[in-house]
This record gives sequence, structure tokens and C-alpha cells, in this order.
Amino acid sequence: MPQLRIHFTDRDIARTRLTLAPDVLREIVGSAQILRQPGQAFGSWRRRVHELAVHDPELRTALRTVLSTRPGRLRENDGAVRVYFRDLVEPYLPMIEDALCTDVAAGIQRYLQCGPEGLLGVLGPATRWDPPVLSVDHLRPHEVHLGGQGIVLVPCYFALYHQIAPGPVLVCPIRTESRRKAERGDHVTALLGATRASILRSLVGGSTTCKLAKQVGVAPATVSHHTGVLREAGLIATEREENFARHLITPLGLRVLAADR
Repeated sequence: MPQLRIHFTDRDIARTRLTLAPDVLREIVGSAQILRQPGQAFGSWRRRVHELAVHDPELRTALRTVLSTRPGRLRENDGAVRVYFRDLVEPYLPMIEDALCTDVAAGIQRYLQCGPEGLLGVLGPATRWDPPVLSVDHLRPHEVHLGGQGIVLVPCYFALYHQIAPGPVLVCPIRTESRRKAERGDHVTALLGATRASILRSLVGGSTTCKLAKQVGVAPATVSHHTGVLREAGLIATEREENFARHLITPLGLRVLAADR
């Protein structure tokens, strides 16, 4: 398999960052790439796309436009992209967020234990961290020297392989098992209930009570009740600042999510 080789300096390692929220544009680009390629991956989603397009002329037009447009020029077809996102990506955002948070939990644990190099060592079976080079299975051989800029790691639900983008950014496919757990439900949901499991995943990057209420779709009072239960269990911690509370997942909470992966 051809290799993408990313060369790090000490400064690059120190400036390695991981995004914890879905990158909507990259999910749109990745999903379009999936539709352009034959194969069985994302089979249920592909079937859903076909079913919707058969009955919706507006979506059919948007699909043709998006699939025929180069990723870097998608913004020029804003109307088609909006329809594509509304019908084919946005309904999946809660599942995408769940899969992403489950997938990155182990990486965050490694980061806390070993720093950025620990994170670079757990980016999936298609990668190998052999300091100071990160080797990634790629479509063609390529050498990238970061030169002190660092790199942003972007987990992506709709992705089949790693990709390098300007920034520099490394798009990392969410593991297949993380996607499948999000699609069919998981042990954390069975153990904690859907609302508490969703709250726990949403706290991988920290959040306030009001923001959680919007994300999960329940009243702030309900969030406060569930965060109290999760806090008593040692899965989250709460910091109070003036008129609001900020909730953070604990190492134990991360281990619960990582174990489910």
C-alpha cells in the first residue's frame, strides 16, 4: 500500500491538535466521495440516499451538482450543498457525534497519559507512528514536512481513508466498529440510558448545562438531574463559574467510552 509520510519536529508534536466536534464540510466532502465509489461500505446510508433521490427531484438535482463539483469549489454551489446537507448529512449528525466521541475517547486517554505522541500512536490500523514520522496508508506515495506548523487531526464519519489537507489537516476515518455501534446502539446506552449516554459523549470536549440541553434536546432541569447522577458515579466533574456550570468528562468516563469501542 502506498504511504503518506508526515515528518514531525518537536515543535510539530507539541502543536498537534485533535478536533472533538463534527466538521460539517468534511463530512459533506467525504460522503460525496463515498457515493462516487462503488462498494459495500456505508451500505444502509447509500440505500437511503437512493430511496430519497427517487422521490425527490430537488435532491436528485443537488446530488448531481455536488457529485460533479470538485471539493474545493463546493461553496460555489451553495444551494445544492444546502439541500444535500439537509437531506443526507444533517439527519445523521447525532449519530455522527456519538460515533466520533466514542472513537476519540481512547485517543484522549492516551494523550492524557503520554502527551501528543501517545495520540499519534492510536490513529487506527492504517497508521504507524515511528518517531518522528507518521506513516499512513494512502492512495499514492507522498511526503509532508510540517516544518513547525503542527497538524490538526480531524475524525470523520463519512470517510474511507486518511487524507491530508491544507492547514495542515489530517482527516482520520472513524473506525468501522465505532460507526456500527452508533448505528445499532451500544453497551453504554444500554447501561446508562439513551439520554445519559448522549450527555456523557457530549462531554468529551466539555459543555455547559444550557448547551447540553440544546444538544440532547431536553430541558436544562433534566440535564442537571442526569449530570448529577453521572457526577455521583464519577463519570463527569462539574466546575461552577458565576451563573453557569461547566461539565467535563473524567478519566473514568473516558475509559467507559473507550471500552465500549
